[in-house]
Amino acid sequence: MNEKDCKVVVKRYEYEEPYHAQLEFQVSNGRFSASVDFYCNVEDIKSIGRELLNFPQKIGDECCYTCGSEKPEDRCYRLFVMRAYTLDSKGHCALQFKINLNGKEPSEGQAVFSLPVEAHAINRLGGLFVTFSELKHKEFHWTNKDDALFADYQSYSF
Repeated sequence: MNEKDCKVVVKRYEYEEPYHAQLEFQVSNGRFSASVDFYCNVEDIKSIGRELLNFPQKIGDECCYTCGSEKPEDRCYRLFVMRAYTLDSKGHCALQFKINLNGKEPSEGQAVFSLPVEAHAINRLGGLFVTFSELKHKEFHWTNKDDALFADYQSYSF
C-alpha cells in the first residue's frame, strides 16, 4: 500500500440546510475503495473537524464519528464510521472507514479498511471539515500530501 494512493473525496448536497446535509464520501487506500452517502446534521461536520484538528493529544488517542447503524431493527439508511487512531509513539496514525450500504442482495455493500496517515495530515483533514461546515463549498479532496476545497462539483474518480 502506498501512502500517495490514500484519498478522501467529500461532496455535500443541499438537504434542509442550514440544519442538515447529505454527504457523499469516496475513500481509497490504494487497494480498497468505497463510496457512501448519508444524511447528517451540519453541526456534525464542524464537530468532526474540531476533533480531527486536535488529534492526537497523547499516545493511544482515538476519535470516532458514527452516523447510522447496520442493525436491521434500527432501520437506518446507511452506516458510516470514520475513526482516527494512533499506531505508535512516533506519531504514526491511521484513518479507518467502515461502511455498510444496508442493502439486500444484489444491492448490498460493505467495507472496512484503513489509510496510513501522519497526525499533521489528519489535522489538515480536520481543517477541511471545519471550513466545509460553513456551507460555502460543495466538495473537497484530501490526500496525505495536499487538499483542495471547491465551490462546485468536480469530475473525479478513483
